[in-house]
Amino acid sequence: MFILLLAFAANCYAQDYDKKFYVADSLVYAKTDTIANARKGYEMYRELYVEVPEKVSFWHLYDMAYAANKFKDPETGFYWLNKILEEKYKEQNLRMIFKYAKSDFYHLQESPKWEAFQEKVERKIETYQNKLKAQQQKWMQQGLGGATYSALNDGKELYQAIRDFEDYPSIPSEVFGFIKVNDTLDNNFFVRLSKSYNPKQPNKLLFFLNGAVRHQQIPAYPNTSLEEGWQRFYKHYAEENNVIMVYPNSNKEFNWMLGDQGFAMVTDILKTLKQFINIDDDAVFATGHSNGATGSFNLLVKNPSAFAGFYGMNTQPKVYTGGTFLKNMNQRSFYNISTDEDYYFPPKANDSLVKLARKLGLNYNDHRYNGFPHWFPQFPASEEPIKDSFEDLKSQQRNSFPNELYWETDDVKNGKIDWLEIKQLDTMQPKKQWHQEVNFTIYEKKYYDDQDSLRTKKVNEKAFDFPRKSAAVKANYKDNVFRIKTSRVRELSVFISPEMVTMKQAISIYVNGELRYQKKPTYDRDFILKNFKKTYDRKAVWVEEVKLRL
Repeated sequence: MFILLLAFAANCYAQDYDKKFYVADSLVYAKTDTIANARKGYEMYRELYVEVPEKVSFWHLYDMAYAANKFKDPETGFYWLNKILEEKYKEQNLRMIFKYAKSDFYHLQESPKWEAFQEKVERKIETYQNKLKAQQQKWMQQGLGGATYSALNDGKELYQAIRDFEDYPSIPSEVFGFIKVNDTLDNNFFVRLSKSYNPKQPNKLLFFLNGAVRHQQIPAYPNTSLEEGWQRFYKHYAEENNVIMVYPNSNKEFNWMLGDQGFAMVTDILKTLKQFINIDDDAVFATGHSNGATGSFNLLVKNPSAFAGFYGMNTQPKVYTGGTFLKNMNQRSFYNISTDEDYYFPPKANDSLVKLARKLGLNYNDHRYNGFPHWFPQFPASEEPIKDSFEDLKSQQRNSFPNELYWETDDVKNGKIDWLEIKQLDTMQPKKQWHQEVNFTIYEKKYYDDQDSLRTKKVNEKAFDFPRKSAAVKANYKDNVFRIKTSRVRELSVFISPEMVTMKQAISIYVNGELRYQKKPTYDRDFILKNFKKTYDRKAVWVEEVKLRL
């Protein structure tokens, strides 16, 4: 009974302080009698800082500085801003101080101390960045990224050593990582490992790509806010299903949808993570909402080789940087979650796409939820389809060695699918009869009028654009014999794996009915190592590349 009374008292105690924080916040941001209320709120915060310092967050200190700015006390304002730099959460949200400085710290900015404070924050951020980068580099050296194979001169031994590697370091459940986008810009990402992560066991991994890429900014460093808000259900079901979640950052110049400058960032992050996290190479997935879902779809039709499957919520299934080659979906699936009140891509257009995909034998599945707008993740009802997508994810497995392939591209940077790569196009050639454009017509779209009411308008437009001429290949193999048909291809490569062929027998490659190559495959040690380090993929390890000039 005594224990129950103590628990009740502790609960009341916590609730009492939570109420005080709420009141203090309300006073600081009061829109009437603002200066007097800001003083009252400030005094409440200061008392709470003494009484329960462990409950004081970054934003509480921020509020005290904000209040001091209101009643024109720069000394007090800078005192609390400097406290932010001293406390345990000093690395989190520091950029927010400058993001809202113009509206929240206008008096403090007039002080000669502002510039010195700003420089101090920048130094703190740089120190924190360097700490995270050094930790990442240390983990990479302790894992696959630090593996040395100089003693293995035999290609077959090297191949087996790569496939057998499992010596990964133990790491925390929260990982803050960095990659280089170019010589002057770093991008960053946040990784959430499940509590049951075991570095000795391969783990499934799911990328979540955010939407609204035109309005994003790449922060100085990642933080856990990337898994909150509209992404809240992913954290829960990833934990339940032992799936690693990865949240990349983006901006309007570098993203997975607009332009090609940042398109490779997802696979670059994957390459980095594979050097220190034990990832199941055959169970890597991508998902997202809105522009992020479109990014997931773009990966599917432009560069799917590293992935087992793709998901998207409120997707616009379209490539903005070139042709949308639907038949490239022949080896992977797309699990789409749509709503009937979505303006981003019309529901009836999704229905048309499903019918077309079915006709072509492609695995595009649409799961419709009625009564919800484009911002479906905001609603609790979005939990159900997210849960279902994790169920689907458990059944998907990548096959990097399919017996049949089709691939089409208008850009050789995205010319590779599993064991085949288009290295050079020849668009002066006429297309083969089987190389046909696939498209459909959209007849209506939804939009919001000036009264913010959802309306439908009649249109007559094609779903996809094809701004450039493309090249295509159809290929298959069986019993060491490869048969390839090409259209507008000048050069291609066939990648060989012992999982595909009998290494002790010659392989034959026929292109457009003509025997172009016949030779016994080898374990090319230098090629194996060089090509492996492009992806750090332990399952799809290629032992030889056969280049064919047509």
